[in-house]
Amino acid sequence: FGYCARNKNNMYSAIASFAAAQQRAPQKQQYHRSHHHQEEQRRRRLCCRFLYFRSSTTSKSRRSCGGFGEEAHIASRCDDDDGKTESDEEEVSEEERTTRSAKKKKKSVCIVGGCGRIGSLITRTVLNDPERRYERVHVLTRNVNKCITQNDTMKEENEEEGRPVRLTFGECDVTNFTAEQLLESVKGYDEVVACFGAQRISKPFDWITNAENVDERHPKSVNFWGVRKLALAAKEGGCERFVRVTGMSVGYSAFDFIAVLLNNVLSMTIKFQLLGELAIREACVANDETKSSKRMSYTIVRPGNLTDWEGIDNNSDDEKNSGGSSSSSTKSSRSSGGANNKKNNNNERVVVLTHGANHIDASKVSREDVAHIIFVALQNRKATENVTISIAGANKATAGMRSAFRWDPARGAYWETQAIDDANVQILSEWSDLDVRKFQPDEKNDLKEKAHQFWAWSFLLSAFGVAYLFLRAIFSLVRFFMLSLTSSTFAAV
Repeated sequence: FGYCARNKNNMYSAIASFAAAQQRAPQKQQYHRSHHHQEEQRRRRLCCRFLYFRSSTTSKSRRSCGGFGEEAHIASRCDDDDGKTESDEEEVSEEERTTRSAKKKKKSVCIVGGCGRIGSLITRTVLNDPERRYERVHVLTRNVNKCITQNDTMKEENEEEGRPVRLTFGECDVTNFTAEQLLESVKGYDEVVACFGAQRISKPFDWITNAENVDERHPKSVNFWGVRKLALAAKEGGCERFVRVTGMSVGYSAFDFIAVLLNNVLSMTIKFQLLGELAIREACVANDETKSSKRMSYTIVRPGNLTDWEGIDNNSDDEKNSGGSSSSSTKSSRSSGGANNKKNNNNERVVVLTHGANHIDASKVSREDVAHIIFVALQNRKATENVTISIAGANKATAGMRSAFRWDPARGAYWETQAIDDANVQILSEWSDLDVRKFQPDEKNDLKEKAHQFWAWSFLLSAFGVAYLFLRAIFSLVRFFMLSLTSSTFAAV
């Protein structure tokens, strides 16, 4: 008792201290839990922001936060994470997705020749883009009133779906417009698509009348000078990507029979298409040489023999697979050929693609497929920067084969069937199979001016020579028979 009495005050103090400590314990535990939770959220946000730049564009991606010792479900909107649980994130995902898509920079495109057969398909594909990446779609044409009437249905479709009408029209003539007028027409657009061209039949006395320097509808005025002026105006106006549609024969040798024939029939169109491509390259390559702040890249699309068939994604309903962003973006273009309600003649065909100087046969290809590869090139700028894409069609049964013309002194002329095992060639039965990473940029000097004029004149002179010899032989044969008949008549008399 004496000990307890002496330490009575100390005992009461110890009991009070213990009780106070017990009361403070939950507060400390709660503080530590809260601090730990805040630290964990901070770590998750840092980890998530790091993985966001490495992840794909899917709504959620599962990644391992190595260094934190756990696997996390990380949403692509982690920058706005404020401690919500996963269920809370799912509840507001639609709202956040809408907010995030609104923050994205909308693009603008100017389609020169947008009322042509390929241009109207490109316009419809861009307008029907499900991701709505374009806030402005401007169509330039020579006949504005006709183009507006032709595209009224697209405006009505946008209005019916509650979307603002983003389609505008303007008048433009690349042959008659000055450089200042062209600059005013294309200024302020991120992308410019040139899908126009001259289709002029050669006339017998073009070389006498100097038609290529007089006729404003000549391929020299449209496919060369017009394209050159447009490319320079687009670059000056701040365009980032210039897309041009030419023809697969541009990549052929000047001695190739198809190129020679087209040059003679269509007023040297292949020669001036080639010069137009060189002018585009010159305008874009000058970025590095002049170190201009206005940088523009190009994509050249060379289609084969164009048809009005439906695209490969309309092959058959049981073959449609909507997986992948490329396939989903194509759905909007499926209705582009429906204006004329054409029968699908393309249900047993595939698309053959290659790039650069690689050669494929210029077989029939749908204009819908050409419009789609242009749309894909616009959405994959990095992969298609300064790339020349050749596109053609083929039958499914012979998609992995191609025919080549051969000459053997023993056998004469014949066609040889070869297997396509080139890694640079892609054969697609649907657009979701496309791999844009296989496209390679053009080499600096892989395209040069060719001797189209020489071989065209050589062909004409050879044709005239053969025709002259043929007529001379016919005349000699007729003369021989007439002399024989006359001599026999005199002998009988």
